[in-house]
Amino acid sequence: MKNHSHSNALLVELLIVVLFFMLASTVLLQLFTAARTQSLRAEELSEATHLAQNLAESCQGDGSLDSFPVSSDGRISFPGSSLTASVESTLQQSESGTLTYYTVNIYSGDDLIYTLPSARYEEVAS
Repeated sequence: MKNHSHSNALLVELLIVVLFFMLASTVLLQLFTAARTQSLRAEELSEATHLAQNLAESCQGDGSLDSFPVSSDGRISFPGSSLTASVESTLQQSESGTLTYYTVNIYSGDDLIYTLPSARYEEVAS
């Protein structure tokens, strides 16, 4: 009868150890999943920043976006990327020139993920 109680204690200890490892593995799996999601989000934000800077530089250069393909909904699409963009502009004219404000918005699907304001000034030829 003594051996029987020792084997029951061993089984209880093994169950506790298995339960501990199951809980630890669940927590670690959640941490790795959250880290992967955060990593993908950071990559997407980095790509959005790069694309927004390219669009802003194009607007500042000649004010034209003709080199970028525009989709049917009016957004600028990028080959090889799931991101799209829109550019809003407003003009402010004065006697000395025109100041154009650009706002570049980058979208992932329908979610706005990055906004970059920019401006371009053109003097009036005298």
